[in-house]
Amino acid sequence: MTDIRTDEEQAEALKKWWSDNGKSLVITVLIAGGGFFGWNSWKENQQATGEAASQVFSQLIEQAAQPSAQQTDAVKEEMEALAQTLKTDYASTTYAQFGSLFLARFAADEGDFAAAETELKALIAEAEEGPVKYTAQSRLANVLIQQEKYDEALALVETVPADAYAPQFNEAKGDALYLKGQLAEARAAYISAQTAAQNLGLNTQGLQRKIDNLAAAASADGDA
Repeated sequence: MTDIRTDEEQAEALKKWWSDNGKSLVITVLIAGGGFFGWNSWKENQQATGEAASQVFSQLIEQAAQPSAQQTDAVKEEMEALAQTLKTDYASTTYAQFGSLFLARFAADEGDFAAAETELKALIAEAEEGPVKYTAQSRLANVLIQQEKYDEALALVETVPADAYAPQFNEAKGDALYLKGQLAEARAAYISAQTAAQNLGLNTQGLQRKIDNLAAAASADGDA
């Protein structure tokens, strides 16, 4: 996959987001609905659901934060089970959407890009505008690229929804254009991704290699 951040970096970012926003997320869940059995019963039920989901989510990101070398088959199976639990048992909470993101990632890691595509498309269709939806869009673009669906991928990342997503969107755009043979346009997209990543303090070594490779290819073509 072509996300700029490594899985470990993404997991650490997710853990920090949870630390900063987890309590407010639970509160949002608590005040979002009504109560057939009365406010107190509804509140107690939602609080219990939110707390249970948060525990499952915490277990999942702790496992995901482990170095790849330590993620044995047993660990991977446990992570997939936790993600599926979030999606199915806590479908009324935002945690279910995080579960879907992880399930798509696991499918892609196993090379099952069709399953990852299905998972991400369903998530995009139901998610509101915001971080979850934008993350799903950039990941779906990468999954589509793996399946040589370049035009579909380009349509997903044509417009950057927020500055924080400019690196991922533009890198995916560059990958699709490169594989279509549009090298000049691909290089421009990579440079845009690199600039955005630098502004966010992200590692840009991978992008620099892609830019350098395109420059070398252009030079070789010129010498031919």
